[in-house]
Amino acid sequence: MTLKESLKQLSETALKQIQEKQYDTELRAAGVEVIYKYGVAFCGKRVEVAVG
Repeated sequence: MTLKESLKQLSETALKQIQEKQYDTELRAAGVEVIYKYGVAFCGKRVEVAVG
């Protein structure tokens, strides 16, 4: 697996964790309607961001 593939997988895992643990629950309860979720993985100067 290349570094780029690894970072992509890690960023998607981070985004999945945000969704599974429902970190947006408190914001939604407070009336926030639009919430941007980002899963970020990096290694040195390389970065991968998953958006959900």
